[in-house]
Amino acid sequence: MKRKSSRTNFDSMRGQASPEDGLDPRDYFKPTRQKRDTRKDWQLCRQVFETLNYVLSGDSHDEILQGLLVSEVVPAPDATRMLVTVQSLDDVVDPTAILQSLHLAMGRLRAEVARSISRRKVPELAFQIVLPSPPTSMAEGGEA
Repeated sequence: MKRKSSRTNFDSMRGQASPEDGLDPRDYFKPTRQKRDTRKDWQLCRQVFETLNYVLSGDSHDEILQGLLVSEVVPAPDATRMLVTVQSLDDVVDPTAILQSLHLAMGRLRAEVARSISRRKVPELAFQIVLPSPPTSMAEGGEA
């Protein structure tokens, strides 16, 4: 026995059109990813900080990378991506050369981080350079 389909006007039943009409309910009700600021994220930042400081200080064969010091590692925006702030120990600093050296060594740096942490996925690394402030002279301060 076949079922007869009833042809009713569904437009009259739906009411007013809203912005949610036509959206997939699986996407609409999916929980949004919120920025987490947990103890575990900061613990991971500390591990990445220590590892990168070790690798850049002496384990690196690049002279530019050996002259860098890691100042800070923060989650950006979460623990899947880390913002690494580095500063140069040398007075003469070329930021483009530093970024180029860091970019060339990115694979090795991530491999060292992966070796030191216990996570399934290694966080991406983004670098930021802090330039040393120029020294102030005594004449500018007003004292002789």
